[in-house]
Amino acid sequence: MQLALLALGAVSIFFAAVPELDLFMSGLFWDPADGFLFSQNSSLLLLRDANRPLPWIVISLLLILLIAPRLHDLRLGVPAPHRLLFVVIFFALGPGLIVHVMKILVGRARPRDIEQFGGTGIFTPPWDLSDQCVRNCSFISGEASSAFALLTLVVLLPLSYRRIYLIVVGIIAAAFSFNRVVFGAHFFSDVVFAWSVMTVVALVLWRWMSFNAQWIDGLFLRREQPSRSQEGA
Repeated sequence: MQLALLALGAVSIFFAAVPELDLFMSGLFWDPADGFLFSQNSSLLLLRDANRPLPWIVISLLLILLIAPRLHDLRLGVPAPHRLLFVVIFFALGPGLIVHVMKILVGRARPRDIEQFGGTGIFTPPWDLSDQCVRNCSFISGEASSAFALLTLVVLLPLSYRRIYLIVVGIIAAAFSFNRVVFGAHFFSDVVFAWSVMTVVALVLWRWMSFNAQWIDGLFLRREQPSRSQEGA
């Protein structure tokens, strides 16, 4: 977790020192005559639309497994409840609550809304509090956060499958995320910070869930939980 915090700090320092990188990256996909050229590309729109329902599908399936404890008795290989609950809570806390609070607090205008790309808003670096956006703002990217959240499903898999899952889903999640930059919907830093912040949130939450795994599993599986005296014996 310390490394994740250091990485977040390093990214913050980097973009504070070179805020122009955001304008450069967005400018690669913008044309003065046609705006953001790929924003109406059917393939990229399909990629965007594929990402949007995924959180609801994942949460629905995991909730079914959580409220059906008898599935564990059938030896179907259902992951432990604390692992299922970790993913559900992360989706709600990270891409849900934290992202929306940050959007409201920072108030950063999206690339397509600022003067440099045909809008009227003023460009502001990441973390700078501004009044350039009232709702559904740019910093940080909600869809990039949701795409990152797919990586947390790795805790549900056997160890032998985790590396390949992270590689394959990591590439897909990166495509979902960077697609928002191509559309002019987010700055590059919105995506980078989304992944950095979500990494910290995931590690903190997983540490807590792991520490309380026995109690959580006992609660959902209706098993007798050990007393404090037994736990320390």
